[in-house]
Amino acid sequence: MINKVITYCMSHAVHTPRLAVVRFLLALGVLLTISFNSLDIIANQNYQHLPEYAAHHTQHTTTPLKKYNLFILLQPETAKLCAIIVLLWVMSGWLPQISCLLHFWVMFSFYNYVAILNGGDKLAYILSAFLVPICLLDHRWNQWKSSTKKPSIHASIIANITLWFIYLQAAWVYLDASVTKLFTPQWLNGNAVYYYTTHYKLGAPDWLLPINEAIFSSPLGTIMSWLVLLLELVLGLAFIFPFKIRKYFLLPALFFHGLISINMGLISFFFAISAMLLLYLIDDIPMLLSALQPYKKRPSVKTASGNL
Repeated sequence: MINKVITYCMSHAVHTPRLAVVRFLLALGVLLTISFNSLDIIANQNYQHLPEYAAHHTQHTTTPLKKYNLFILLQPETAKLCAIIVLLWVMSGWLPQISCLLHFWVMFSFYNYVAILNGGDKLAYILSAFLVPICLLDHRWNQWKSSTKKPSIHASIIANITLWFIYLQAAWVYLDASVTKLFTPQWLNGNAVYYYTTHYKLGAPDWLLPINEAIFSSPLGTIMSWLVLLLELVLGLAFIFPFKIRKYFLLPALFFHGLISINMGLISFFFAISAMLLLYLIDDIPMLLSALQPYKKRPSVKTASGNL
């Protein structure tokens, strides 16, 4: 068994263009947040003194490395510009051996400086850390390009082991979400989706509310609540499935999170979770293309007498 694991780690290619897509999505989510929002709002530390903030959040700035925060070392607007440059560099795919370290620094700084965070910000921060050893051992100049050069045995083993930790992280995200919901009456009775989508703070924008009211107040709302539980449970257990089965969960998962982003405005969360799903459910770019085209029409077989 151990020999099979070692053989797999030595032969399984991790350094493929899939990494470029994943890092592009991770960087894009944070880039949109800091580009289109004022730091005076999203990083206003006064929020942490409000009773409603303290009641629902824990202080995330507890790291002893806080003094190395980019937004503290530099003026906030200067740090914001530096962060944007780094994120654009990450999206370009060039020199991942260097950009991965700067990417992690930007994510560390962003997560420990901004007061208004969502689960996607934390997930992007964690994934940027996991991707450091993988990218440090990447022998390519540009991650968007495939390479015919085979990485060293040690690089392959370390990259694959790190990738398994990402799989475990992804499985935990969905298992925790599904199991926790099983102890919530609103999810069990099928009313949760209706409550969330019509909530006056967390719910959908005004233009979408009438549609949600019509759809989710019907039996369809109950069915969708239970489908959410089932999908999250299946995604949590996808860790034990081979990739040829996992890939079929990609489109449902992206559609599910797309609906969440539209209804709750969690755009950065969508990009972060999509990046994680591409690592978790897809093994390479050809598999990604086949997963995004599951119903591709098969070519007809032609004979001398015409089409069969």
